[in-house]
Amino acid sequence: MSKLEIQNINGKLNFGARLAAAILTIVLMAAPVSAQEYETQTDVFELALPKTTELGLYLTSAEGYRIKKQNPKILFLDVRTQAEVNFLGMPDIADANIPVKPISKVLTKDGKAYQRINNDDFVAAVAALADQKGLTTDPVIFIMCRNGKGSAIATNKLAEAGYTKVYSIVDGFEGDFDKKGKRTVNGWKNAGLPWSYGIGKDRAYNYKPAQKHGPKSF
Repeated sequence: MSKLEIQNINGKLNFGARLAAAILTIVLMAAPVSAQEYETQTDVFELALPKTTELGLYLTSAEGYRIKKQNPKILFLDVRTQAEVNFLGMPDIADANIPVKPISKVLTKDGKAYQRINNDDFVAAVAALADQKGLTTDPVIFIMCRNGKGSAIATNKLAEAGYTKVYSIVDGFEGDFDKKGKRTVNGWKNAGLPWSYGIGKDRAYNYKPAQKHGPKSF
């Protein structure tokens, strides 16, 4: 085979490769962006273990706010306790408050705080809200708590139930502690994002009434 013939074959191969690459680029550009492709500046390797989730989908408060504003149908949940949203405020764009670990009447062993209990109705409440809003069976969900640990718990609960597009807001509503023990490092409030003390009937969470002779939640 002559050099000219080899050059022609190589030229055809290179052209074919370039054409395939161009077609692939067009297809990718035309395809809808999936939930997992939301970009974040969060470094997963720097996250504290309690903030990590099974799905590995994370956003900062600022990122969550920006994306939610652009995509109103994303379900944005505040999973803090009713007391927290009542006295500390709540993001204006949050769709609802569904506590993942409400407070009980029992103190912790050190007496510093009330114990938290599991909300066994959490997943069902999220599913009911998504259905009420006409969302798909596996919607994109943003979860916010106080500092990213409760949102990780809530995310994992939803992941276990089959949800695959749940993002944990890693810095939460109040943020992480600074060296003086104050929550000034990051978080929704410290980022200056919109919030208020108003909850509203449409966003409030109501527990299922306790059975007549069954144990109470509080």
